[in-house]
Amino acid sequence: MEPSSMLKVVLDSSVFTAAILSTNAESAPNKILQKWQQGDFTLVISPQLQEELVIVLLRKGVRLELVENLVTIIETLAIQIEGVYEATILDNIDPDDNMFLAAAYEAKADYLVSLDNHLLSLKFYHGTQILTLGLFLRTS
Repeated sequence: MEPSSMLKVVLDSSVFTAAILSTNAESAPNKILQKWQQGDFTLVISPQLQEELVIVLLRKGVRLELVENLVTIIETLAIQIEGVYEATILDNIDPDDNMFLAAAYEAKADYLVSLDNHLLSLKFYHGTQILTLGLFLRTS
């Protein structure tokens, strides 16, 4: 698939965390990371999302070496955006989730994939469809 026609996807930190902490290689989070690494879609990441991912993984007890390896893979395979946009729609519910919406908007992402109910309840955000892992796997 041509890079310009490939799906652009923002993954919530919860997807990475669930994949890394899962012992089941066939789990939905692991399948999504496998599809990304196989080039089935393009991951979009901003500096804010990458920083959040590192913080969350380390807080969950993931070894630093594993986190550094993941960051290297992300920096190699993902589209890096500047992270200049801000979203405020979730300010009163969960302001930390706004960074995922801002990245999706900035990148004009096709999908935002999440386990977070605050994000999922929005369904769409400026043209980006917000999906559960299972629905994304059936769609992509």
